[in-house]
Amino acid sequence: MAFYKLVFLLILIIMLQHRGIIYRASKEAAVRRELRELGESTLPKSSNVLGSWRMYGVNEVDPIATGPEGNTLENTPMSKKELFISFFPDGSFTQVRDNNAYSTGKWAFDSTSQSVFLTSERVTQEVGISFEIAENGLRVMHFEFNPKESMLLMEYGKPLSNYREDPFFEGNNEWRIKPEKPENAVQLRKRLSNYLLHNIYLLKAAKTREQNRVSWEFSEGILRIYNPGIGVVKPSQVPAPWINAFYSEQNAREAFNMFEDFMKKSKFKGSGKGNWVEQNYKILIDIRNGMKTPGP
Repeated sequence: MAFYKLVFLLILIIMLQHRGIIYRASKEAAVRRELRELGESTLPKSSNVLGSWRMYGVNEVDPIATGPEGNTLENTPMSKKELFISFFPDGSFTQVRDNNAYSTGKWAFDSTSQSVFLTSERVTQEVGISFEIAENGLRVMHFEFNPKESMLLMEYGKPLSNYREDPFFEGNNEWRIKPEKPENAVQLRKRLSNYLLHNIYLLKAAKTREQNRVSWEFSEGILRIYNPGIGVVKPSQVPAPWINAFYSEQNAREAFNMFEDFMKKSKFKGSGKGNWVEQNYKILIDIRNGMKTPGP
C-alpha cells in the first residue's frame, strides 16, 4: 500500500511540474522573500545605516540639494555640494567633501525618534532618517535636519564583513590628514604606504561588492591605473587635493619624487590571471611591501 502511495505522489509531482504549478509557487515564494528583505532594508534601524552613501544633487539649483521651500543647507555640518559618507559598526563615520576634504566623527542611532546623532569637531546634531528605493534599485536615505532642510543620499557601497578593510575607514585614510609640521623622509614614506593601503582596499572592496566599476572620485592621488598595471601620473597632473593633504607643496613634491623613483627602479607585473581589478590589487600589495624596505 505504501508503494502505491509513493507512486501516486511521484505522478502528482510530475503533473504539477508539467503544468508549472510548483514552479510558480516557488517563484512566488522567492518574490515574497525578496519583498520581505527589501522591506527590512528600508526600515529606519541601526544596521540599515551602515555602508557608504553619496549625496546626489550637486548644485544649489537642484531641488534635491535644497529644502522644500528652496532653503539651501549652508548652516548644517553636511551642507557642501558634494558629500560621501560612510558609517561603520564601531560607531564611527567618515566623510569626504569637495576637494577631498576628509573628516571623521561618531554616530549613534535612536530607535525612538528614528534619527541618528552625528558628532564631529565637537558638534553634535540630530538628523532624522528614512529610506526608500530608487528606480535603479538602490536605496536612498533621507537626512532631515529640520522640517525645512533635508538631504538625499544614494547607497554607494554595502557594508563589508570586515569593516576595517573598508577603503574609507579612518585607519585607511591617514594619508589625507594634513600634518601640523613638515615631515621627514620616513614620515613621507609612511604616508605613501597608507595611501597605497587605501587604494588596495578600494580595489578589494570593488571586487567584494561585485561593482561594475571602480571610482577614484573621492580618492584622487598620484596612481595611474592601467588594464592591468600601475603607473605614476605626470608631475603636472598631480591633483590639488592630494597636494593639499601634505604640510606643504614641497613635502608633496618630495613624496611624489620618492614614489616615482621607486617605481622607476622596480618592476611589478600582474599574474596574468583574473580581471584587471584583481591583478592591480595584487600589484599594489607588492608595491607597498616593497616600499617598506629602506631602499627600492
